[in-house]
Amino acid sequence: MEFKKINKIDLMVDDFIKNNTNEKFAELIEELINTNVILINKELGDNNLKKLNDDAITPLVITDSLKQNYIPIFSGDHQIINDELKKMKKVNYVFKDLCNDSIVNNDYIEGYVLNPFTQGLKLPKEVIKIVIKYINEEQNEKAVS
Repeated sequence: MEFKKINKIDLMVDDFIKNNTNEKFAELIEELINTNVILINKELGDNNLKKLNDDAITPLVITDSLKQNYIPIFSGDHQIINDELKKMKKVNYVFKDLCNDSIVNNDYIEGYVLNPFTQGLKLPKEVIKIVIKYINEEQNEKAVS
């Protein structure tokens, strides 16, 4: 199924997947940090997953073929091609606000997966740790200025 690539993140993910270089990945993450992404709110009966950011949001979790759990995030509504998910509550977040210690330290979750139904780019905990470090350095620079 062909989907519309209507934003910069979609194009950058495709470019990274095609070229698969550290430079392309760094460019993608740098762009993604301050970009709005969509999270699906789904109440789970499982107590292994805590609420995100004390916002009373329990994100949808999907499991890959290796039985690893990821939280799907979407670069836009056009990426949510699953009819069931289209009906669920969607919450917008800036990506950097989703990158926090509750995700990194959660044994149940391996990370995020960006646009799981179309591009399926996994952002494991190691990437989230790098984003957290970048955000902290950025905040420290602003504090010094």
